[in-house]
Amino acid sequence: MKKAFILYLALFCGLLARAQDASKIQMPAESGNAHQSTNVTSPSFLASSNPLDSATESNSSAAELAAPSANPQPLPDAPAPAPQASGWVPEGSGWRGAVSIYGWFAGAHGTAGVLGHDASIHVPFSDLFHYLKGIVPVAVEADKGRFVMPIDYLWIKLGVDNALPITDLGQTSINAHFTESILTPKIGYRIVDGEHLKLDALAGIRYWYLGQNLTLEPAGLGFTKSANWVDGLGGARFILPVGEKAAVTVAGDAGGGGANLDYQVIGLLTYQFTKHFGIGLGWRYLDVDYRPGNHQFVWDVAQSGALAGLYFNFGGKPPVPPLASCSASPSEVLEGEPVKVTATGSNFNPKHPITYAWNGNGANISGTTAPSETIDTTGMAGDFAKGILGKTTNYTATATLTDPKEKKNNTATCTANYTVNPRPVHPPVVSCSANPSSVAINQSGTVTMTASSPDNRPLTYSWTSSGGQFSGSGTSGTLVATNADAGNTLTVTGTATDDRKLSTSCTASVTVPAVQKVAEVEDWGECTFEKNPKKPWRVDNDCKDVLDKLALRIQQMPNGKVAIVGYHDQTEVVNAETIGAQRAVNIKYYMSTDELGPKVDPTRLEPRKGGAKGKAAHFYFVPQGATFTAEESATVDETAVLGQSRNAPSPTKKQK
Repeated sequence: MKKAFILYLALFCGLLARAQDASKIQMPAESGNAHQSTNVTSPSFLASSNPLDSATESNSSAAELAAPSANPQPLPDAPAPAPQASGWVPEGSGWRGAVSIYGWFAGAHGTAGVLGHDASIHVPFSDLFHYLKGIVPVAVEADKGRFVMPIDYLWIKLGVDNALPITDLGQTSINAHFTESILTPKIGYRIVDGEHLKLDALAGIRYWYLGQNLTLEPAGLGFTKSANWVDGLGGARFILPVGEKAAVTVAGDAGGGGANLDYQVIGLLTYQFTKHFGIGLGWRYLDVDYRPGNHQFVWDVAQSGALAGLYFNFGGKPPVPPLASCSASPSEVLEGEPVKVTATGSNFNPKHPITYAWNGNGANISGTTAPSETIDTTGMAGDFAKGILGKTTNYTATATLTDPKEKKNNTATCTANYTVNPRPVHPPVVSCSANPSSVAINQSGTVTMTASSPDNRPLTYSWTSSGGQFSGSGTSGTLVATNADAGNTLTVTGTATDDRKLSTSCTASVTVPAVQKVAEVEDWGECTFEKNPKKPWRVDNDCKDVLDKLALRIQQMPNGKVAIVGYHDQTEVVNAETIGAQRAVNIKYYMSTDELGPKVDPTRLEPRKGGAKGKAAHFYFVPQGATFTAEESATVDETAVLGQSRNAPSPTKKQK
């Protein structure tokens, strides 16, 4: 296996050294030279940029001694990368871009070498085309604002299947494939963005990848090698628009890094067929000089040829239509004051003259051709001088701006709105008053109107009333309240009108108090304290039943309170002066505070001390607004007489 591989390398280098031209094969007379120079029309480009192993010398010697029995076709040189962007990127401040699929029909000339063997090449595009196995050429550009980012990518595969000159090892042919990938990303800034010239400053890299795959048939023995390098680039791009759809682009870049020198020049004409699709035609020249220090691989080749491709663009801004804006100053005037309307155009060609045409409703401005016009508003909202009353009226002035030198998108229209108000006329000034402001039923009051006309116009007067009986004329009248007005507020309206039918009204209010009903105190019964002579102030069970029913009545009568009058009997000797008060306080305590009581609001219970009327407490319901005036009772001081629970023990007698 190893011997066959070494033999193939020797055969391959020999093929490179004795590449044929169209007329005959030129063979060296001696094989002792380590470096040969051969002129060919279609050289092979199959080499690695890395040093080979110790078999290199034997490969070179075998290549010099090999005598092929056939005339194999060498692999052609691979095309170089396509231009950065064949498409025309739309204008705009946001993201925009273009994608292009192109073809570069380039020939090549220069020097290619491997393992110390150099060959001078001169290959037209027609020879390269026959070895093409696959190609992916794409150019993309994405721009935003003044930043531009063109990216070019080219992948190409060439292949050939040739018979071997020596078949002693049983191998009859060699299948060779060459793959090339070139990626050129750049970023730049548009330093000039004029109407007739755009200039981009660009910087980026060009990445080269060259790979080869050799297979001996029928054994299927393979040999794969590759080389890659990166060159830094700097350049510029000039774009010259030609009309609305075409542009001429001239671009170039130069640099180095992996290669000693890497530069190109491109000229391109683009034409936009539709909004997004167009075609590009041009010429490109690309030169690269790649000579690594070990001289294992030399690629010093210049390629040039025609460019052609289709592109699709997106984003950007659509053609900007001309615009116009109108204004009115001032926007609101009194009748007879002037209004100035002005039209201003934008997005028009600044080198073209613009014509103006005005028209409007209610104003004599038709036919005016100036950018500004002054409107006389006399009579447009009444006529103060003639005593004709008017009303506020809105008007519109319309301007049409036209660029007569443009064939389309050459017109813009705008409107200015303004308001004409009638000159102010002054209605009467009036005020009303009533004296007195409150009258009882069947009583009267006087209502007076004070009126004047700022314009010194004669006035007439009229009156209306929401109730009562009103009589009068001129500036005063009399209002008499009736029974139906009780509890209401009467409104008297006076109106003063001048001879122009302008009027002003005023009002005066008169209150008629409601008839007051006298609230009456109700007797709600009593509770006795006769069954417990030891605790004659205690609320016993009979009294408790009465109080529980009393609590329900209180809840049903939310407005008012209950007066609890506690009495005592003349025969009682225990606390005769305070036992009546204690009975009243104990009833309140049970009804409002006692744990088993009905919990009546204590503010609605008023304990009172009565006289000597028996062992009882009497209940009186006092409605809201009524006054309890029983002369035989007085309010109990509840800080001195404290309420006691039904279960409270009898007070302990003091020992003498």
